[in-house]
Amino acid sequence: MLKFYRYASISLLALILLTALILNIGIVKSQLDTSLFPGRDKDFLWISSIEPKTPDGLTTLTLKDEVGTIEYDFILDPQKPIPYTHYSLSFKDPIQPYKLVDLTKYQNISFKIICDPKNVLIFTLFSFDEKVTDLNDGNTRRVSSKAFTCNNHWNTVTISFDEIFTPDWWLGRYHYELGDKGYQLNKAMGFAWTSSLNSPLNARSHVKLTDIKLQGKDYSYIYISCGLCVLLWCVGFIWLFRTYTAALIKDLKEKLKQDQPLIAYKKLSLEPQKDKEKASVLNFIATEYVDPNLSIEMVTTRLGINRAKINDILKEELGLTFSTYLNKLRLTEAARLLSESKDANVSEIAYAVGYNNVSYFNKLFKATYNCAPKTFKDFRLSETENPH
Repeated sequence: MLKFYRYASISLLALILLTALILNIGIVKSQLDTSLFPGRDKDFLWISSIEPKTPDGLTTLTLKDEVGTIEYDFILDPQKPIPYTHYSLSFKDPIQPYKLVDLTKYQNISFKIICDPKNVLIFTLFSFDEKVTDLNDGNTRRVSSKAFTCNNHWNTVTISFDEIFTPDWWLGRYHYELGDKGYQLNKAMGFAWTSSLNSPLNARSHVKLTDIKLQGKDYSYIYISCGLCVLLWCVGFIWLFRTYTAALIKDLKEKLKQDQPLIAYKKLSLEPQKDKEKASVLNFIATEYVDPNLSIEMVTTRLGINRAKINDILKEELGLTFSTYLNKLRLTEAARLLSESKDANVSEIAYAVGYNNVSYFNKLFKATYNCAPKTFKDFRLSETENPH
């Protein structure tokens, strides 16, 4: 059994390491980090645009670069009631002007930005609205937004899509209830970085934007990795159980084979012995071992041989003390009865071999054969009924 325990320990360690590897792969694969700029994912192709395209009074937006960074300047006309500029990127479709993109597996969008001077801008999500949107007219896209601040140092801004809401002015324009703040993230059309009412007026504002990423989690990878781990452990435990059963049966066979000489001592009365004193001790124990009251004192009294002599005989003949030999003899006979008796229960067999305390018998038997008496009986009987 020691060999099995070594294999089992190595196997469990391997299972733990393999489980950790599978879970780690699942967690890593579940982390979604899709670049929109400067790296462009092939599933999210887009084109940029600016508003206003031509000066509107003093209000202008000038796009300077779209290589490593998106860089633009804008000026807001103080004479306008609501001066407005934006830089936008729209998902493009080969056929239609706009493409609908499903972003439901993403939770956030992040980007790095510099604003000089300090500014308050609005991040805007454009989405399709069944009641309003015409795919040929970008002005009918649903607008949902969230404000953020930026300054003349690179800052990473992360905006959760749960934080974005549709403003009242858009809801009022299209006669929606003001409580309707929702939008369809599975029908996204694009994003924009927009000036706000807190942006400086009549002053040149410079914006640099880069490292735009969609972030989220695809939980299917985690579910798959967890399922694989459960399957792996089920297979591992089945293999360990079968290996344990085979090792236990092999160990039991070896122990029973080793114990065969002890059974022979029960037949000593039929064999001549040169040493009558030795023979009388071994014969007496071999015939009286089923007596639950048998003790070395009883042997001393009945045979008239002192205690030390009895122990010397047993050590010389068997290498065992009286109590060890007595238990060995009883347990060997118990193992034989368990192997051959279909109807007898464990308690009956314990009493039959000299044990009044069944719990003590179970404890001794398990210590000797590495399994409970009932388990031993089931193994032996099943082996007899199915020899192959």
